[in-house]
Amino acid sequence: MRFDPLAFGIALLGLVGLVGLAAAWVAIARRSGALVADRLADPATVDPFASTIEPIVETPAATRSALGRALDVLTRFARPMGDEAARLQLRLEQGGFRGPHAVSVHLALKLTLAVGLLLTFLFVNAHRAERIEPAFVVAVLAFAAGFYLPDLLLTSRISSRQLTLERGLPDALDLLVTCVEAGLGLDASVQRVSEEIHRAWPQLATELRTTFLEVKAGIPRIEAFRRLATRTGVKDLKSLSATLAQTEIFGTSVALALRVQSDGMRVRRMHRAEEKAAYVSVKMTLPLILCILPSLLAVIMGPAIIGIMRALMPALGGK
Repeated sequence: MRFDPLAFGIALLGLVGLVGLAAAWVAIARRSGALVADRLADPATVDPFASTIEPIVETPAATRSALGRALDVLTRFARPMGDEAARLQLRLEQGGFRGPHAVSVHLALKLTLAVGLLLTFLFVNAHRAERIEPAFVVAVLAFAAGFYLPDLLLTSRISSRQLTLERGLPDALDLLVTCVEAGLGLDASVQRVSEEIHRAWPQLATELRTTFLEVKAGIPRIEAFRRLATRTGVKDLKSLSATLAQTEIFGTSVALALRVQSDGMRVRRMHRAEEKAAYVSVKMTLPLILCILPSLLAVIMGPAIIGIMRALMPALGGK
């Protein structure tokens, strides 16, 4: 096996990255240990009535936080800037990834998959009897596939999550109308609906629960519903937030507005279903012509063609 400088360089780069990750992890661990030691050494932080000081054990949450800080350091050079960073953060929130280190984990996953696929191709190509040519183009394609695969998976997750929220929203609005008409306030109704639909639509229940907690924390109700629409990206929730804003400004009935909004959502969902059903006949035309029709003609016309050929063979002088 001959020496491949490109594979050696990529492997060396990956080794340097792993060593850097380990060094960052050790530095963060030492820093945490130093902070704990300083706190224990400070007499002001020691309870004078305690006979002993229990050792502080690092919890899994602290471990995840330390790993997140390490990923923040390692992915700093790949982090987007300006509007692109805000757009990536919003897409991760819409996909359900709302941790403090979600962007760093996403970028680290992209870099890991890209380098991993590239190293895998170089290793396999170096051990093949016949090399894959052009190796540089295939290596670039492998790197690009690993780099953009997490983005494709994130887009798929966002679409699936938004579809789930859209399906459960009319039922949630019906329950919300029932609670409001029964005498509950809008905030209490949101909390009650989030508890009731938790088994059927857990993602929507989590979003409504988050909205209720934001209102309880002091965020205005309209702003909380706008934040709900932004972090989910669902158009029906945007229209719902606009409707609630209008009801609060003009003082109209909240129950009536929610009922109209629920009926409109069901009508729009029915229209989307009818639209997809109308597309079926058009989409089935191409497979019908290319796959089913030739087989049908072969089954129907095949025996007749064979009989005609057998009947004409003696007349044409064939054997």
